[in-house]
Amino acid sequence: MLFLKWYIFPIYMFFYRIIMAFKKVYIGNSCYIRKVDFMGSAVIEDRCRLTGGSSRSSKIIIGNNFYANVGCHFLGNIKIGNNVMFGPQSIIWGRDHNTKLGKPMQSQPYTEKPVIIGNDVWCGANVTILKGVKIGDGVVIAAGSVVNDDVPNDSIVGGVPARLIRYRE
Repeated sequence: MLFLKWYIFPIYMFFYRIIMAFKKVYIGNSCYIRKVDFMGSAVIEDRCRLTGGSSRSSKIIIGNNFYANVGCHFLGNIKIGNNVMFGPQSIIWGRDHNTKLGKPMQSQPYTEKPVIIGNDVWCGANVTILKGVKIGDGVVIAAGSVVNDDVPNDSIVGGVPARLIRYRE
């Protein structure tokens, strides 16, 4: 298994980058991309990890003119609109473990809910978006925020957990 990880996967990513270049998708070094559909141009900087969910039908769908800065990590059933930017080290986490008593949490199944991000959204550095969240169009999310609830259109949110700061003018 280590053979595949160390030798085969870098070769696969090399050819994947070439194929994606024809679709105007730039993929940086040390990236891992699995179960992702690009609907237009995109820039994925170094050390990003984009992985669709664990079920067969769940995947990440990314709209046109997308940008993910260094070290972003997206996991789950995620739909991202057009003209969306993510700052470095941002996370979208579309699933988590169950927490019922009587069984170790590590061995419990995942709970997965889709994350939907609208058009023209800007997420600052170190933003975390949790499962089941819907982010409207024109939203700005302040750096370091944890978004655990839906965000209305044209709003600016920030904090832990993220709260409405004001609406864009």
